[in-house]
Amino acid sequence: MAKKKATDIFNAIKSDDFKEVKRMIEAQPELACAIAPKKPAETMGMSPLQVSLNTGWHREIAWFLLENGADVNYMAGPEYKLYGSRVGYPVLFDAVCSAVRNARRYVQDEQTGEFRWVHSKEEADLSFSFLRRMIELGADVNKTDYDGRNSLMEAIGEANKLCPIVNPATGRLYDSLPITPEMTDDLRCIFKLLIDSGADRNNKSTYSKKTLREHYSTETIWRICGNLFE
Repeated sequence: MAKKKATDIFNAIKSDDFKEVKRMIEAQPELACAIAPKKPAETMGMSPLQVSLNTGWHREIAWFLLENGADVNYMAGPEYKLYGSRVGYPVLFDAVCSAVRNARRYVQDEQTGEFRWVHSKEEADLSFSFLRRMIELGADVNKTDYDGRNSLMEAIGEANKLCPIVNPATGRLYDSLPITPEMTDDLRCIFKLLIDSGADRNNKSTYSKKTLREHYSTETIWRICGNLFE
C-alpha cells in the first residue's frame, strides 16, 4: 500500500469508509494522531477521532481509532484560534456531546410542530459506552477548553440546549420539549460518570467567571442534575 498523506484519512472518515480507514491505520499507525489541515475550515486542526465524532458520528470508525492509538486528550493548539477555529477544546468534549445528543428524547418537527421520539436505548447506551471507554483509556475529565470549561460543564451546557425553556416571569416551563424519565436517566448517567471519574463540580469558566451552579442553577437542566451537586 502506497504511503498515504494525512489528508487522506480525513477524507476517508468523512466518507464513512471504515475499510479504508482501517487499511490506512494498519499500514501507518501514526495517522491515528494526524492533524486535519486548515481547509476545509469546519474540521481544521481536528484529530481523526474528533472528525469521526463531528461529521456524522461515524461509530465504527470512531471505535477503531479509539482502540488503535487515537490521542484521547488531544486539543488543537492555540495557533488554530487565529483562523477562527472552533476546535479549542479537548476531544473528550466531542464524546460528551455525542452521548448527550444520543439521549432518548423528543424533538419538535419544525414544519408540523409535532413531537417525535428520537434515539433508542441501544443508541444512547452505545454513545455512553464510547464516552466511558475514552475515560478508561485516560481521557482527562478536568482538561479544559480555552475558556477554562471542563467536560462536566460541557455536558451540562449541551444538555441544557435540549431542555424546555423556563418562563422567567412564572418559573414554569414553556410548552415545548418535554423532559421524559428516559431523557433524565440518560443524561444523569453521563453527568454521574464524569463526576465519579473526578470531574470538578466547582469548575468555573474564565469567560463567564461563573461556576457550574452559578451558571445553570436557574436553567431547566438543573431540575435534572442539581442534586448531583449537593
